[in-house]
Amino acid sequence: MVTLYTIGAYASYGTKLWRISTRNRISIPEKERVPMPDPSQEMPKRPDPRVTRTRELLRGAFLELLEEKPYERITIADITGRATVNRKTFYLHYETKDHLLRSVTDHILDDLFGEARESQPRDLSIEEQQRYIAGRIFAYVKKHRSFFEVMFERKAMTDFVQYMKRYFARFYEEKFANLDESRLPVQKDVIASYIGSAYVGVIHGWIGGGMQQTPEEMTRQMIELNVQGPIRMVRDAQSRT
Repeated sequence: MVTLYTIGAYASYGTKLWRISTRNRISIPEKERVPMPDPSQEMPKRPDPRVTRTRELLRGAFLELLEEKPYERITIADITGRATVNRKTFYLHYETKDHLLRSVTDHILDDLFGEARESQPRDLSIEEQQRYIAGRIFAYVKKHRSFFEVMFERKAMTDFVQYMKRYFARFYEEKFANLDESRLPVQKDVIASYIGSAYVGVIHGWIGGGMQQTPEEMTRQMIELNVQGPIRMVRDAQSRT
């Protein structure tokens, strides 16, 4: 017969066993534990090829139209007709014509600075590094001449010059991130802004002059300006006369 006494005894015996098993438990090292999947961490989605293709068509059509007529005269109907997509499709990707213009500009400038960053050889001196970057930049501008002509000369985007300067400044701020500013006579952000403004000004002048010089010649001159500095170059020239 099971009495309250025997139930208590079993309970007491079970408690002792639990305490013993607890003391003898084997702890699994953290590194050997299999991590449980975190449902909040979703895998990044691959871009839909159809979306990519549609945006390429719209950007391409827009760039063609910019070469043919002023920005303010381009209509959504012009863009969709050239891209062979309907108006509804346009608004699935871009809110307005201005939105498309910003998207095209970002795409080109991201690509430009991607060219300058990629495949850069290691163990280069600062001058060799800057020569490599300048060469990539001028070659890219030459390759996409029509876009830069439209943006600089026809002023499709009124703040394009400032927009491009900011891209250059950010690029050089990244390049100079590890420099010890206490050893510099000028702040790093001032140096980055100065170089960026110089590049944009030189590129603008190059385009305005009909790109008579080759990208290689523009690279050589840009490096001379960056390394020697315009004031020093003029001073040295005056001292030789």
